Amino acid sequence: MKPLLSFVLTCLTALLLTACGSDEAAAPAAKKSGPGVLEAEVILPEQSDLQQQASSTGTFVAEDQVMIASETAGYLKKIYFREGDFKRKGALLAKLNDAELQARKAKMSVELEYARTELARAEKLSDLQAINAEEVDRLRNAAKVIEADIAVLDAQIAQTDVYAPFSGRVGLKLLSEGAYVSPGTGMAELLRLDPIKLEFFIPEKLAGSLTVGDEITFTIPASKDTFRAEIYLVSPTLDENNRALRMRCRLANNKGLFLPGGYAEVQYALQNQGASLLIPAEAIIPVLDGQKVLIIKDGVVTSRPVEVGVRTPTSVQILGGITERDSVLVTGILSATDGMPVRAKLKEAR
Repeated sequence: MKPLLSFVLTCLTALLLTACGSDEAAAPAAKKSGPGVLEAEVILPEQSDLQQQASSTGTFVAEDQVMIASETAGYLKKIYFREGDFKRKGALLAKLNDAELQARKAKMSVELEYARTELARAEKLSDLQAINAEEVDRLRNAAKVIEADIAVLDAQIAQTDVYAPFSGRVGLKLLSEGAYVSPGTGMAELLRLDPIKLEFFIPEKLAGSLTVGDEITFTIPASKDTFRAEIYLVSPTLDENNRALRMRCRLANNKGLFLPGGYAEVQYALQNQGASLLIPAEAIIPVLDGQKVLIIKDGVVTSRPVEVGVRTPTSVQILGGITERDSVLVTGILSATDGMPVRAKLKEAR
Protein backbone atom coordinates (compact mmCIF):
# COMPACT_ATOMS: atom_id res chain seq x y z
CA MET A 1 0.00 0.00 0.00
CA LYS A 2 2.84 2.36 0.73
CA PRO A 3 4.23 2.25 -2.82
CA LEU A 4 0.76 2.97 -4.24
CA LEU A 5 0.24 5.90 -1.88
CA SER A 6 3.63 7.31 -2.78
CA PHE A 7 2.82 7.12 -6.52
CA VAL A 8 -0.53 8.95 -6.03
CA LEU A 9 1.14 11.76 -4.05
CA THR A 10 3.78 12.17 -6.76
CA CYS A 11 1.12 12.53 -9.47
CA LEU A 12 -0.85 15.09 -7.47
CA THR A 13 2.30 17.12 -6.87
CA ALA A 14 3.09 17.15 -10.62
CA LEU A 15 -0.43 18.29 -11.50
CA LEU A 16 -0.26 21.15 -8.96
CA LEU A 17 3.10 22.33 -10.32
CA THR A 18 1.78 22.26 -13.93
CA ALA A 19 -1.30 24.29 -13.01
CA CYS A 20 0.80 26.92 -11.22
CA GLY A 21 3.14 27.22 -14.20
CA SER A 22 0.21 27.74 -16.57
CA ASP A 23 -1.20 30.53 -14.41
CA GLU A 24 2.18 32.26 -14.25
CA ALA A 25 2.57 32.08 -18.09
CA ALA A 26 -0.98 33.34 -18.66
CA ALA A 27 -0.47 36.43 -16.52
CA PRO A 28 2.07 38.20 -18.80
CA ALA A 29 -0.03 37.34 -21.90
CA ALA A 30 -3.02 39.12 -20.45
CA LYS A 31 -0.88 42.16 -19.69
CA LYS A 32 0.27 42.39 -23.33
CA SER A 33 -3.25 42.13 -24.69
CA GLY A 34 -4.23 45.43 -23.08
CA PRO A 35 -4.02 48.80 -24.99
CA GLY A 36 -0.36 49.87 -25.52
CA VAL A 37 0.90 53.44 -25.35
CA LEU A 38 3.00 54.63 -28.30
CA GLU A 39 5.96 56.83 -27.58
CA ALA A 40 6.67 59.11 -30.57
CA GLU A 41 7.79 62.54 -31.70
CA VAL A 42 5.55 65.18 -33.26
CA ILE A 43 6.05 68.50 -35.04
CA LEU A 44 3.89 71.56 -35.56
CA PRO A 45 3.46 72.54 -39.26
CA GLU A 46 5.31 75.68 -40.32
CA GLN A 47 3.83 78.47 -42.42
CA SER A 48 5.01 78.11 -46.04
CA ASP A 49 5.56 80.77 -48.70
CA LEU A 50 6.52 78.24 -51.37
CA GLN A 51 4.80 78.43 -54.74
CA GLN A 52 3.58 75.27 -56.37
CA GLN A 53 5.82 74.30 -59.26
CA ALA A 54 4.80 72.38 -62.38
CA SER A 55 6.54 71.28 -65.55
CA SER A 56 5.66 70.72 -69.18
CA THR A 57 7.29 69.81 -72.48
CA GLY A 58 7.79 72.74 -74.84
CA THR A 59 8.45 73.01 -78.57
CA PHE A 60 10.10 75.85 -80.46
CA VAL A 61 8.11 77.41 -83.30
CA ALA A 62 9.41 79.83 -85.93
CA GLU A 63 8.14 83.39 -85.61
CA ASP A 64 7.09 83.24 -89.28
CA GLN A 65 7.20 80.27 -91.64
CA VAL A 66 6.00 80.10 -95.25
CA MET A 67 6.47 77.89 -98.27
CA ILE A 68 8.12 79.76 -101.16
CA ALA A 69 5.73 79.27 -104.08
CA SER A 70 4.59 80.91 -107.30
CA GLU A 71 1.18 82.39 -108.01
CA THR A 72 1.22 81.14 -111.62
CA ALA A 73 2.23 78.07 -113.62
CA GLY A 74 5.34 77.76 -115.75
CA TYR A 75 8.87 76.44 -116.01
CA LEU A 76 11.29 77.43 -113.27
CA LYS A 77 13.82 79.54 -115.15
CA LYS A 78 16.13 80.71 -112.35
CA ILE A 79 16.58 80.17 -108.59
CA TYR A 80 18.23 82.99 -106.65
CA PHE A 81 18.76 81.25 -103.31
CA ARG A 82 20.75 78.44 -101.78
CA GLU A 83 19.75 76.25 -98.87
CA GLY A 84 20.45 77.99 -95.59
CA ASP A 85 20.76 81.47 -97.15
CA PHE A 86 19.50 84.49 -95.23
CA LYS A 87 17.28 86.63 -97.45
CA ARG A 88 16.01 90.13 -96.78
CA LYS A 89 12.39 91.08 -97.24
CA GLY A 90 11.69 91.83 -100.91
CA ALA A 91 14.69 89.89 -102.27
CA LEU A 92 14.09 88.01 -105.56
CA LEU A 93 14.02 84.29 -104.84
CA ALA A 94 12.95 82.68 -108.12
CA LYS A 95 11.98 83.50 -111.72
CA LEU A 96 9.57 81.56 -113.92
CA ASN A 97 9.75 81.55 -117.70
CA ASP A 98 7.84 84.61 -118.98
CA ALA A 99 8.97 84.59 -122.67
CA GLU A 100 5.46 84.13 -124.01
CA LEU A 101 4.06 86.90 -121.84
CA GLN A 102 6.87 89.26 -122.87
CA ALA A 103 6.17 88.51 -126.55
CA ARG A 104 2.47 89.22 -126.14
CA LYS A 105 3.30 92.46 -124.37
CA ALA A 106 5.61 93.49 -127.21
CA LYS A 107 2.85 92.83 -129.72
CA MET A 108 0.36 94.81 -127.65
CA SER A 109 2.83 97.70 -127.39
CA VAL A 110 3.02 97.90 -131.21
CA GLU A 111 -0.78 97.84 -131.44
CA LEU A 112 -1.02 100.54 -128.82
CA GLU A 113 1.45 102.75 -130.68
CA TYR A 114 -0.58 102.40 -133.90
CA ALA A 115 -3.88 103.05 -132.07
CA ARG A 116 -2.48 106.23 -130.54
CA THR A 117 -1.25 107.41 -133.96
CA GLU A 118 -4.71 106.89 -135.47
CA LEU A 119 -6.31 108.67 -132.53
CA ALA A 120 -4.00 111.67 -132.97
CA ARG A 121 -4.93 111.95 -136.68
CA ALA A 122 -8.61 111.65 -135.90
CA GLU A 123 -8.39 114.39 -133.26
CA LYS A 124 -6.79 116.77 -135.81
CA LEU A 125 -9.52 115.98 -138.35
CA SER A 126 -12.11 116.52 -135.63
CA ASP A 127 -10.73 120.03 -135.02
CA LEU A 128 -11.32 120.71 -138.73
CA GLN A 129 -14.76 119.08 -138.46
CA ALA A 130 -13.66 116.61 -141.16
CA ILE A 131 -14.65 113.55 -139.05
CA ASN A 132 -17.53 112.88 -136.76
CA ALA A 133 -17.12 112.67 -132.96
CA GLU A 134 -18.27 109.05 -132.77
CA GLU A 135 -15.24 107.89 -134.78
CA VAL A 136 -12.88 109.78 -132.49
CA ASP A 137 -14.49 108.18 -129.41
CA ARG A 138 -14.15 104.72 -130.97
CA LEU A 139 -10.43 105.19 -131.63
CA ARG A 140 -9.87 106.60 -128.14
CA ASN A 141 -11.67 103.61 -126.58
CA ALA A 142 -9.64 101.13 -128.69
CA ALA A 143 -6.39 102.66 -127.38
CA LYS A 144 -7.62 102.38 -123.77
CA VAL A 145 -8.54 98.71 -124.27
CA ILE A 146 -5.02 97.94 -125.50
CA GLU A 147 -3.55 99.81 -122.51
CA ALA A 148 -5.70 97.68 -120.17
CA ASP A 149 -4.55 94.47 -121.90
CA ILE A 150 -0.92 95.49 -121.42
CA ALA A 151 -1.60 96.16 -117.72
CA VAL A 152 -2.99 92.63 -117.41
CA LEU A 153 0.14 91.23 -119.05
CA ASP A 154 2.34 93.27 -116.70
CA ALA A 155 0.51 91.73 -113.72
CA GLN A 156 0.99 88.23 -115.15
CA ILE A 157 4.69 88.90 -115.76
CA ALA A 158 5.05 90.14 -112.17
CA GLN A 159 3.62 86.84 -110.95
CA THR A 160 6.55 84.99 -112.54
CA ASP A 161 8.86 86.68 -110.00
CA VAL A 162 8.88 85.24 -106.47
CA TYR A 163 10.02 87.60 -103.69
CA ALA A 164 10.73 87.05 -99.98
CA PRO A 165 7.68 88.20 -97.96
CA PHE A 166 9.88 88.78 -94.85
CA SER A 167 13.50 88.52 -93.80
CA GLY A 168 14.41 84.97 -92.91
CA ARG A 169 16.48 81.87 -93.58
CA VAL A 170 15.82 79.48 -96.46
CA GLY A 171 15.25 75.82 -95.64
CA LEU A 172 15.59 72.75 -97.84
CA LYS A 173 15.29 73.30 -101.61
CA LEU A 174 12.46 71.20 -103.03
CA LEU A 175 12.72 72.05 -106.77
CA SER A 176 15.50 72.68 -109.26
CA GLU A 177 15.73 74.96 -112.27
CA GLY A 178 13.82 73.58 -115.27
CA ALA A 179 11.03 72.02 -113.17
CA TYR A 180 7.44 72.78 -114.12
CA VAL A 181 5.76 74.75 -111.36
CA SER A 182 2.03 74.85 -110.69
CA PRO A 183 0.39 77.59 -108.61
CA GLY A 184 1.21 76.95 -104.94
CA THR A 185 3.94 74.39 -105.65
CA GLY A 186 6.53 74.69 -102.87
CA MET A 187 10.14 75.47 -103.81
CA ALA A 188 11.56 75.82 -100.28
CA GLU A 189 10.61 77.04 -96.82
CA LEU A 190 11.44 80.50 -95.52
CA LEU A 191 11.64 80.87 -91.74
CA ARG A 192 12.07 83.83 -89.43
CA LEU A 193 14.04 82.52 -86.46
CA ASP A 194 14.78 85.68 -84.50
CA PRO A 195 12.73 86.12 -82.43
CA ILE A 196 11.42 82.58 -81.96
CA LYS A 197 8.39 81.21 -80.10
CA LEU A 198 8.28 78.59 -77.35
CA GLU A 199 4.98 76.71 -77.17
CA PHE A 200 3.82 74.46 -74.35
CA PHE A 201 0.57 73.13 -72.87
CA ILE A 202 -0.79 73.03 -69.32
CA PRO A 203 -3.55 70.68 -68.09
CA GLU A 204 -7.15 71.85 -68.21
CA LYS A 205 -7.38 71.74 -64.39
CA LEU A 206 -4.65 74.42 -64.19
CA ALA A 207 -6.42 76.83 -66.54
CA GLY A 208 -6.32 80.27 -64.96
CA SER A 209 -3.15 79.53 -62.98
CA LEU A 210 -0.97 81.23 -65.63
CA THR A 211 -1.69 84.56 -67.30
CA VAL A 212 -0.10 86.81 -69.92
CA GLY A 213 3.06 88.37 -68.49
CA ASP A 214 3.94 85.46 -66.18
CA GLU A 215 7.54 84.26 -66.35
CA ILE A 216 8.62 80.69 -67.02
CA THR A 217 12.02 79.01 -67.03
CA PHE A 218 13.20 76.29 -69.40
CA THR A 219 16.19 74.16 -70.30
CA ILE A 220 17.27 72.56 -73.58
CA PRO A 221 19.43 69.48 -74.28
CA ALA A 222 22.03 71.58 -76.12
CA SER A 223 22.89 73.75 -73.11
CA LYS A 224 23.32 73.46 -69.35
CA ASP A 225 21.97 76.98 -68.84
CA THR A 226 18.50 77.84 -67.59
CA PHE A 227 16.62 80.36 -69.73
CA ARG A 228 13.71 82.65 -68.93
CA ALA A 229 10.81 83.81 -71.07
CA GLU A 230 7.55 85.69 -70.65
CA ILE A 231 4.15 84.38 -71.69
CA TYR A 232 2.56 86.56 -74.38
CA LEU A 233 -0.30 84.26 -75.40
CA VAL A 234 -2.78 82.19 -73.42
CA SER A 235 -5.06 80.45 -75.90
CA PRO A 236 -8.76 81.24 -75.37
CA THR A 237 -9.67 77.63 -76.23
CA LEU A 238 -8.50 74.18 -75.20
CA ASP A 239 -6.72 71.95 -77.70
CA GLU A 240 -9.28 69.33 -78.69
CA ASN A 241 -6.66 66.59 -79.08
CA ASN A 242 -5.22 66.64 -75.55
CA ARG A 243 -7.74 68.88 -73.72
CA ALA A 244 -4.91 71.17 -72.65
CA LEU A 245 -4.38 74.92 -72.75
CA ARG A 246 -1.82 76.28 -75.22
CA MET A 247 0.76 78.82 -74.00
CA ARG A 248 3.33 80.75 -76.06
CA CYS A 249 6.42 82.77 -75.19
CA ARG A 250 8.59 84.88 -77.50
CA LEU A 251 12.35 85.17 -76.99
CA ALA A 252 15.41 86.51 -78.76
CA ASN A 253 17.42 84.02 -80.82
CA ASN A 254 20.24 86.08 -82.28
CA LYS A 255 22.74 83.28 -81.58
CA GLY A 256 20.58 80.64 -83.27
CA LEU A 257 20.58 78.43 -80.18
CA PHE A 258 16.87 77.57 -80.45
CA LEU A 259 15.61 75.73 -83.54
CA PRO A 260 12.01 75.15 -84.71
CA GLY A 261 10.80 71.74 -83.59
CA GLY A 262 13.36 71.63 -80.78
CA TYR A 263 12.56 70.28 -77.31
CA ALA A 264 12.48 72.29 -74.09
CA GLU A 265 11.72 71.31 -70.49
CA VAL A 266 9.50 74.09 -69.15
CA GLN A 267 9.10 74.91 -65.45
CA TYR A 268 6.47 77.33 -64.19
CA ALA A 269 5.08 78.48 -60.86
CA LEU A 270 1.35 78.39 -60.25
CA GLN A 271 -0.41 81.33 -58.66
CA ASN A 272 -0.59 81.14 -54.85
CA GLN A 273 -3.70 79.40 -53.58
CA GLY A 274 -3.70 81.03 -50.13
CA ALA A 275 -1.84 80.08 -46.94
CA SER A 276 -0.13 76.70 -46.88
CA LEU A 277 1.96 74.70 -44.41
CA LEU A 278 5.25 72.80 -44.54
CA ILE A 279 5.86 69.42 -42.86
CA PRO A 280 8.67 66.82 -43.11
CA ALA A 281 8.40 64.44 -46.04
CA GLU A 282 8.51 61.37 -43.75
CA ALA A 283 5.18 62.39 -42.18
CA ILE A 284 3.31 61.79 -45.47
CA ILE A 285 1.63 58.39 -45.85
CA PRO A 286 0.51 57.38 -49.38
CA VAL A 287 -2.98 55.84 -49.58
CA LEU A 288 -5.17 54.67 -52.44
CA ASP A 289 -7.03 57.96 -52.85
CA GLY A 290 -4.16 60.36 -52.10
CA GLN A 291 -2.03 61.10 -49.04
CA LYS A 292 -2.66 61.32 -45.32
CA VAL A 293 -0.86 62.24 -42.09
CA LEU A 294 -1.28 61.06 -38.51
CA ILE A 295 -2.04 63.71 -35.91
CA ILE A 296 -2.47 63.55 -32.14
CA LYS A 297 -5.93 64.55 -30.99
CA ASP A 298 -7.09 64.12 -27.40
CA GLY A 299 -4.03 61.94 -26.73
CA VAL A 300 -4.74 59.36 -29.46
CA VAL A 301 -3.70 58.83 -33.09
CA THR A 302 -6.08 60.21 -35.75
CA SER A 303 -5.71 59.91 -39.55
CA ARG A 304 -6.21 63.08 -41.57
CA PRO A 305 -6.25 63.22 -45.43
CA VAL A 306 -4.22 66.12 -46.84
CA GLU A 307 -3.71 67.92 -50.15
CA VAL A 308 -0.04 68.23 -51.02
CA GLY A 309 1.72 70.84 -53.15
CA VAL A 310 5.40 71.51 -53.70
CA ARG A 311 7.86 68.80 -52.68
CA THR A 312 11.43 69.57 -51.65
CA PRO A 313 14.13 67.01 -50.75
CA THR A 314 13.10 67.12 -47.07
CA SER A 315 9.66 68.75 -46.86
CA VAL A 316 6.20 68.75 -48.42
CA GLN A 317 3.86 71.70 -48.80
CA ILE A 318 0.36 71.07 -47.40
CA LEU A 319 -2.41 72.98 -49.17
CA GLY A 320 -5.25 71.67 -47.02
CA GLY A 321 -6.35 69.08 -44.45
CA ILE A 322 -4.50 70.24 -41.31
CA THR A 323 -3.82 73.48 -39.48
CA GLU A 324 -0.71 74.93 -37.90
CA ARG A 325 -2.06 73.90 -34.46
CA ASP A 326 -2.19 70.17 -35.29
CA SER A 327 0.53 67.92 -33.87
CA VAL A 328 1.80 65.73 -36.72
CA LEU A 329 3.42 62.37 -36.01
CA VAL A 330 6.93 62.01 -37.50
CA THR A 331 8.20 58.88 -35.70
CA GLY A 332 6.55 55.57 -34.87
CA ILE A 333 4.30 55.92 -37.93
CA LEU A 334 4.61 52.27 -38.98
CA SER A 335 3.31 50.97 -35.65
CA ALA A 336 0.65 53.66 -35.13
CA THR A 337 -3.04 52.98 -35.73
CA ASP A 338 -6.15 55.10 -35.34
CA GLY A 339 -7.26 55.35 -31.73
CA MET A 340 -3.89 54.27 -30.27
CA PRO A 341 -2.87 56.23 -27.14
CA VAL A 342 0.30 58.27 -27.62
CA ARG A 343 2.88 59.67 -25.25
CA ALA A 344 4.27 62.38 -27.57
CA LYS A 345 7.09 64.86 -27.32
CA LEU A 346 7.90 67.75 -29.62
CA LYS A 347 10.75 67.02 -31.99
CA GLU A 348 13.59 69.46 -31.67
CA ALA A 349 14.51 71.46 -34.76
CA ARG A 350 17.91 70.69 -36.24
